[in-house]
Amino acid sequence: MTADQAQTELDKTAIKNNLDLPKENEINKKAMKDFAAYANDLRNQGKLDLSKPFEIVIEAELDQDGKLKNAKFTKKSGDENLVDLFGHMVSALNDSGFLTYLKPVDKDNPGSRVVFTIKQGETEVLATVESEASSERSARALANTFNIALSLGAKSREGKDEEALLKNTSAEPNGKKIIFNFTMPRQAVVDLIKKQLGPDKPS
Repeated sequence: MTADQAQTELDKTAIKNNLDLPKENEINKKAMKDFAAYANDLRNQGKLDLSKPFEIVIEAELDQDGKLKNAKFTKKSGDENLVDLFGHMVSALNDSGFLTYLKPVDKDNPGSRVVFTIKQGETEVLATVESEASSERSARALANTFNIALSLGAKSREGKDEEALLKNTSAEPNGKKIIFNFTMPRQAVVDLIKKQLGPDKPS
């Protein structure tokens, strides 16, 4: 399957399953550019060491537009600058409109709570996004739809940075819960982040 064929199949899957895929003009790219600028500032101040361990947990409510509201940290540990940076990243994802992918969860179970956990250890970066469907059956159906979309999305973005992110993400049902799991070697994530940053500021 070519990237174009995968995109066609992804569009068909989205229509069949009422999965809202954000159009290119619906993504607020300024939010992500502002996040990259913030990360650059930290690095230029000598405060960004991407190798340090950290963990954050953020809880929020999901609204009908796939946006987070009333978000709050419920756990912060490890390097303060990375805790701050990845907190900004979740905020940027929300402001960009990228989380509209979660709208089917709100349609199934309005007002569902969402829990983000991002953790960096010595070798891996682990991230989970956990929410709850209206029933175990809905959780299984939604997880299946999300996995098909993730697979097709990865193929449609072949050769781009998003491919690696999508290929390393999966959805699984756990009772009524839907859990998105992302796992990637720490160095691969560090390399992706550095790629988004500009060249080092000359000393």
